[in-house]
Amino acid sequence: MRKLLFGMLVLLVLGGCGARAPETPPEEPPAEGALSLPETWRLEPLSAPGIVTEGREPEEGREPATPVGDRNYHGNMMRWVHENTAELLAEIPGAYFYAQPRTEEHPETALILWGESAAEFDWCFSTPRTYPPEMYCFDLDGDGEDELVVLCYSGSGTGVSVWDLHVVEKNEDGTLTDYSTFYYAEGGNPLWEGVSSLLRLERAEDRAFLILGRELAEVDSAALPEEDRAPSIGDTIQFEVFPEECRVRFWGGVDVVPTWYIADISAGVTYQDGIFTLSDFHLYGN
Repeated sequence: MRKLLFGMLVLLVLGGCGARAPETPPEEPPAEGALSLPETWRLEPLSAPGIVTEGREPEEGREPATPVGDRNYHGNMMRWVHENTAELLAEIPGAYFYAQPRTEEHPETALILWGESAAEFDWCFSTPRTYPPEMYCFDLDGDGEDELVVLCYSGSGTGVSVWDLHVVEKNEDGTLTDYSTFYYAEGGNPLWEGVSSLLRLERAEDRAFLILGRELAEVDSAALPEEDRAPSIGDTIQFEVFPEECRVRFWGGVDVVPTWYIADISAGVTYQDGIFTLSDFHLYGN
């Protein structure tokens, strides 16, 4: 009898024939004055052709001998600047980067010796900070043949730090061709113009947001100029090279006026048939 009474009590508590699912509370309307975040979108990889430079054959008598012994690349750079002599600035097994003596026609000449190949290039690598170039050799494009991957420092100053990525291909006849991300190319570089076009700055009431694809970072609206300007990159560009993994990553600063930085971005860099592609973008608020 007690068991029967207990069972009836349970049925009454559960509401008769079975338990009812708890009711879903109605959605509350957004609070008055709630912030509506800016719209984001999915980013596609960004590709642009590299700046192409064909290596020229070194003039007779300007080709240094293969060096031996210890290296002081920064000291060599300073000697090239002040004494105008041919100096070794970077090397890897089987390849050398020389700064050639300056001439009126060629104020900055890089001589690349790679195996049996030799070529001169008018690269920009001399700045007041005199950072020596960096050089690597690996198969960046996955075609089974190694490329020379060279980083040259081409821009320095207050709030300015620009590195260029050079990929040197060896042709069947032994000549060398360079494909680069050279920022100061005549007429600009479509790669960096494309990256700047991906950035958007939006204000929401008294707050401001920088948007890159599906990522956004809040920036100090009080630090922005009164007149809205399009965000861009270019005053800081650098690369991180991972030769063991055959990959490169780009890092850069985002500004709204020259050297007025509000965020940083990064992206993976791939190279194929003279084309540079940036993907896997990320945004970092300051």
